[in-house]
Amino acid sequence: HNRKIWLKRTYDLTPSDVSKLLAQQDEKCAICSQQLRHRYHIDHSHATGRVRGLLCRACNIGLGFFQDAPSRLRAALDYLEKA
Repeated sequence: HNRKIWLKRTYDLTPSDVSKLLAQQDEKCAICSQQLRHRYHIDHSHATGRVRGLLCRACNIGLGFFQDAPSRLRAALDYLEKA
């Protein structure tokens, strides 16, 4: 019950909305395609609050460390490809 309240208050989602997102993503992380099962993070824009999808823990943390900045993610990719 508390999770239902938290989902609605924080992301304006119902458990049904989350189930639909899981189904749309074939129960896989929207970034790395790792199977999510029941462990997922709701990815959202910190600027707008809009939900973007469901992520595994590692991808969610990665986006957080890069502060949702595409330029930082591109720079990291360039760095990795050059190494």
